Amino acid sequence: MRVADSIETIVERGLCTGCGACESLLGKDVLRMGLSPEGFMRPRGQCPLRQDEQKAVMQVCAGRSQTGLATGKTVPHRIFGTMLHLAKGHATDPEIRFRSATGGVLTALAVYLVESGEVDGILQVGVSADNPLLNEARFNATREQVVASSGSRYGPSAPLKDVGALLDSGRRFAFIGKPCDVATLRNLARVDPRVDLQIPHMLAMVCGGNPSIAATYNIVRRFGEDHRDVEEFRYRGHGWPGPTYLRVKQGREHSQTYDETWFSNLTYELMFRCKICADGTGEHADVVAGDCWVMEGDRPSHREAGDGWNMHIARTERGRQLIEDAVVAGYIHEEAFSVAELEAMHDDHGAKKRSVLWRLAGLALTGQPYPDYGALRVVQSGLAASWRERWTAFRGTLARSLKRRNRESPITSGTFVADTKTS
Repeated sequence: MRVADSIETIVERGLCTGCGACESLLGKDVLRMGLSPEGFMRPRGQCPLRQDEQKAVMQVCAGRSQTGLATGKTVPHRIFGTMLHLAKGHATDPEIRFRSATGGVLTALAVYLVESGEVDGILQVGVSADNPLLNEARFNATREQVVASSGSRYGPSAPLKDVGALLDSGRRFAFIGKPCDVATLRNLARVDPRVDLQIPHMLAMVCGGNPSIAATYNIVRRFGEDHRDVEEFRYRGHGWPGPTYLRVKQGREHSQTYDETWFSNLTYELMFRCKICADGTGEHADVVAGDCWVMEGDRPSHREAGDGWNMHIARTERGRQLIEDAVVAGYIHEEAFSVAELEAMHDDHGAKKRSVLWRLAGLALTGQPYPDYGALRVVQSGLAASWRERWTAFRGTLARSLKRRNRESPITSGTFVADTKTS
């Protein structure tokens, strides 16, 4: 197996998740996060990196290693990992449930943690204060701030770029992010004991991949609007799953369905790292939550279904206790939900997990590096794939690698794309 051994390789071979931990570790004078020409959050070198700086980042970077949590005596599900608790539910607060992308479970847990005093705040992603089409990391310390950051943000963000400063401040906080962001925090915990002491809860959403900012600008263009006129942009929420919605300064409003957004825009702009991801279901998190779709026959439906529902999984004892406490305190309502229902409802994640081994084989055949997935059962899942799934995944990745379509701009380019030119 060939594992990347430098930040340059991670970025240029399309393995970077864009989390921003490298900037936090080394500082803005060494690496600075911003939008790359491809429309993803990427570090740019401000000066040559020393060997010790490379080593510090490689110990933490999920682009190099994303090995999974130790499961102890619990036997993990082949696709969905360790499940100490599985249920479906929603926030009991109607506003949170309405505004959130699904049933509002993660937002309700965050509000509970803040209002109970268990943490000083929540590190999460919200809408940029400067541009409603972009995202930014926020430290939210009140219910109002947490709720304002609810809902999906399908675009680039660097939620961990300031995590070192927060740890230095001595504050105790929870984190909400993508599965790969949580995996990076787990890597950081192995070299920085403050993580486990000051970040008692790591929460994740089930993730279908992180698109380029180009996808968002393309949605605006599809509506015939200029991105500079956009006043409000929402990917989901205000219903379930909620339409993609935008309003411009001139008062015009536009919307489209979840399926129109994902299958006409976002799917085609996913970064390469997402295509070889072995953990879309948040196996490193204490709690992970995703849609509890309405099933029509044996298929999940994305039609508007009124009030949202989450399925949620506790991976750790901390996560199981957090859910129990939030239910008892009245922040979350939950009902029974079976493993069989999970498998049927989220078989897209099953198909993706089964494909990873064969995608990595395509990279290996062409001498490309790929992440170390450790205990995430890539081989076990891959051997359960059909021959059709194996061949499709292998052939597609082999072709992409040979055509260099996984390559990105060098870290030494030193430039970022201006917001007004990203399209």
